[in-house]
Amino acid sequence: MNKRVIVFWSLLIGCAALRVIFSLNQSPTDIGPCEKRVVTGVGTITADPERKEGGQVMIVSVKELYMATTSADKTLRAVGDSCASDLLIRVKTKLYPRFSYNDVVTFSGKISTPFNFKSDTGRAFDYIGYLAKDTVFYEIKSTAIASSRTDRLEARSSGGISSVLFYLKRRFVSNLERVLGEPHAALGAGLVVGEKSALGKDLLNDFRIVGLIHIVVLSGFNITVVGDAMRRMLSFLPRVWGIVVGGIGIGLFGVMVGGGATVVRSCFMAGVALSADLIRRDYNVTRALIFAGLLMLIQNPMILLHDPSFQLSFLATLGLILLASPIEKRLGRIPDKFGMRGIVASTIATQIFVSPYILYMMGQISVIGMVVNILVLPIIPITMLVVFLTGATGFISLDMAQVFGWVAHLLLTYELHVVEWFARIPFASVTLPMFSGWWVVGFYAAFTCAFLKFSSITPQFRFLKKSST
Repeated sequence: MNKRVIVFWSLLIGCAALRVIFSLNQSPTDIGPCEKRVVTGVGTITADPERKEGGQVMIVSVKELYMATTSADKTLRAVGDSCASDLLIRVKTKLYPRFSYNDVVTFSGKISTPFNFKSDTGRAFDYIGYLAKDTVFYEIKSTAIASSRTDRLEARSSGGISSVLFYLKRRFVSNLERVLGEPHAALGAGLVVGEKSALGKDLLNDFRIVGLIHIVVLSGFNITVVGDAMRRMLSFLPRVWGIVVGGIGIGLFGVMVGGGATVVRSCFMAGVALSADLIRRDYNVTRALIFAGLLMLIQNPMILLHDPSFQLSFLATLGLILLASPIEKRLGRIPDKFGMRGIVASTIATQIFVSPYILYMMGQISVIGMVVNILVLPIIPITMLVVFLTGATGFISLDMAQVFGWVAHLLLTYELHVVEWFARIPFASVTLPMFSGWWVVGFYAAFTCAFLKFSSITPQFRFLKKSST
């Protein structure tokens, strides 16, 4: 291997490792006497609010935080000196009025530090670390929030491209709601823009039971479909322009859907592939995955230990890279029509690689996921296309959107019925008691040893080994 390449990767790995080590000492901002007290303050919404059945959840960047008191007219007012400044708070409020990214809001409520909680299987979820990865160390679970119309207009005009993209996404989802109704609109929005919250807890749990939750959380599969659609739409442009416009389009799409760890990883790898095509170099997917992971750790080292999306996305992609092709070669009896053989191979590869970690983290895994994926995944690309056309046409005319809406409603109905029916099958998923994380470490260590051994004697693995150096 070239010495410059060795130096490059060594520096990248070293920087990521140092960032992770130093992040272990991250501590929250001290809010003094405001802890567990009613506070009031003014801040700016820093991300697109997440809307659920029970209300809106948002991250507010607070400039000044004050202790609050109830005046004679029963309103909360700030008293005394500021007890904190320049911190992020996770707040939850009623579903209406609706708030948007970059809105300047006045809020009040009881502030507290988050705490870890246990799932139904008795496993503890590191909720504190999950929020800390975004530098959020405090939350207000029941918040009174107000925003003036003038503030909103100023926020929308000063929010830049992010405000425009979030606004378009909300309008797109609104069009789907008006044309398709629920829960079809919620599933369609989850497929295209990752807006899964409106599905409700019961339906989301059904998707988890049947092993299909990845299609409504905007996984790498969805990003691949979007990227392929962009490539086809831009095929009429000259090669360089098509690559550049496609890269910009994927980047803007990533910003619009919120830029979660899975989206960032997928968009970055797509960008690397486009860059390789632009300069006419071979694209090595293994190196692209590792490069994307290291850069993400340098940017935010907390995701390594506290972001399940990053962990599962990285493992699933690595499983596809290492196992999907060898497995597909052994599935000659399965027809390749509609990409069936590839779907089966990809499902087996990802399940092998992520199942140990999912079982350790959640204690539950689907045993019918293979069947459901085969029944649903082949029609997901056409569903995403028709849903996109429904929402996009709604900007022009809701009557025109109904034409595409009929087709979208039919496809979404089929997918919902498949999920709901299979989720009701006894033993559709398996739940295991808690076990030591060393079993998971042992599995991946054993897999690594087996991979290194077979890579030296098996042709397809030898190719993978060669391509990763």
